[in-house]
Amino acid sequence: MKSKIRDYIVIFVISIIISVPLLSSKFDIYADDGIQHIARLMGTYQTITEGEFPPVIMSNFCNEFGYSWNIFYSPLTAFVPLIFSLITNSFELILKLFMILVTFLSGIAMYEFVKKVTKNRYAGVLAAIIYILAPYRLTDMYMRIAIAELTSFIFIPIVFHGMYNIFNSEEKSIKKSLILTLGAVGLILSHTVIAMYTAIICFIYVIVNINKLKEKQVWKMLGINILLIVLLTSFYLLPMLEHKLTTEYEVFEPGRMERTDDLIKRKVDITDLLYTPNGNFSYEIGLVSLIGIVFTLLVYKKIEKENKKIYYFSIALGFISITMSLRFFPFEKLPAILKMIQFTFRLLEFSSFFFAFVAATNYSLLIKNFKAKDVFVLGLITLLLIVPLKKNLDYDKTWSEEKLWPAFEVNDYTGRIHAGCATFEYLPSKAFNNLDYIKHRENRVYVLSGNAVVENEEKDGTNMEFTVSNMEENTVIELPYIFYLGYGGEITNTTGETMKIDTFESDNGFVAVNLPETAIKVNVQYEGTVLMKVSYMISFATVIGIIASIGILKKRS
Repeated sequence: MKSKIRDYIVIFVISIIISVPLLSSKFDIYADDGIQHIARLMGTYQTITEGEFPPVIMSNFCNEFGYSWNIFYSPLTAFVPLIFSLITNSFELILKLFMILVTFLSGIAMYEFVKKVTKNRYAGVLAAIIYILAPYRLTDMYMRIAIAELTSFIFIPIVFHGMYNIFNSEEKSIKKSLILTLGAVGLILSHTVIAMYTAIICFIYVIVNINKLKEKQVWKMLGINILLIVLLTSFYLLPMLEHKLTTEYEVFEPGRMERTDDLIKRKVDITDLLYTPNGNFSYEIGLVSLIGIVFTLLVYKKIEKENKKIYYFSIALGFISITMSLRFFPFEKLPAILKMIQFTFRLLEFSSFFFAFVAATNYSLLIKNFKAKDVFVLGLITLLLIVPLKKNLDYDKTWSEEKLWPAFEVNDYTGRIHAGCATFEYLPSKAFNNLDYIKHRENRVYVLSGNAVVENEEKDGTNMEFTVSNMEENTVIELPYIFYLGYGGEITNTTGETMKIDTFESDNGFVAVNLPETAIKVNVQYEGTVLMKVSYMISFATVIGIIASIGILKKRS
């Protein structure tokens, strides 16, 4: 236990060292995707303070008509960073602290995986260092500010730790196999596309180990993990699926997220794997990793029999990932679902993982009596080799939280990208195709057809009430809310009776209501759909069930 604590301390120290640039107040945390993540954190926080939980609709976004990231975009990076709001009011600092935590946890996850496979804690520490210092991971951290993808680095080692426990461990323990559930759930909730590619790689790994499928215990472990993964992520996946199946949203439109022209343009040149030009993202393999992989020729005979498959699998998938990212590979001809990755360079996340594992394993087998001093030397070299990347960091911050709060207005000067709404991909297609309507619409109830006098309007976030008079039959009103499933409320009629509001999407992509002739008062609120509420209960009940099961098993032991 003491040795593990020492190893954790080493990984923590490296995590702090590599996070030093974040501590500069001039570092541009708003660069690239950063501005969207900070705006999303601010919107999510405000939604929680308004009393809406889970925080689905960011009511002050999109000219206060409400915009939702959290239905469609993996929620972990919107919720977990807000834990740091307990100690600071700065969203910049909240995001930076979260990035440091992610760096440390990525190293720990890699350490535990490699230590499990190699049975060598020093190999685990070296793998963790190589992994958290991987140039592409640092690109996500410092140049792209790709928080969701950066977070997914935690969970890829956990997923393969679980797969290893299922297929390679002599002890076929259901309890130990549940590491797969932890990794897969974290991956789905942090980056859906990376989770999809990881699932494909895991399926290939199952095929490689097809002879193990003769064992009933393997099937049992896979089945239990798949069931738990589905149940635990249902609170996120089911509402997203419900929106996809019932309404046209931009994010699901063909060609919207998988822009082939941009995919081709942003492919990786083979020279980028060895050298990073000024001002560019870094796609380097890393010299320590590269040399470590070359050492495969010297140590492959020393690999333990039970680890040969995962070892060679890692080499193969590392090179396949890199090959598929390169300019000559016809990625644009792959099925549209695979092109959802948007940029082929994202595959370098997988090569960073697989090569860190292989390189650390090789060094531990090649160097006689591999110990802490060897880890220190190799770790120091790895750290020094990434120093030149510092020239590509941006210390010219021009944005601030004050400029983003209250939410940035959508107006005639708004371009394709908007601070807080990204490229408006989470709008209903009707609203997206008529952005001018959002830009110029007043923040009040509109009468679309029929006749009614609307008075006493009071709007507070996703809650609104107003009175109506001089009604005609089949009068349709449009509420000042962009359409997402889950808006409801009550209509009070002339006799004092109430009835539930039945909402639908207007031609403008806003929430519309068909009012009865007897209506005199309307109360509107965002309450979520029945399926949403059921999905929340499923995930919550599953968590309680897992905790109870762990408690029972501990008592029995």
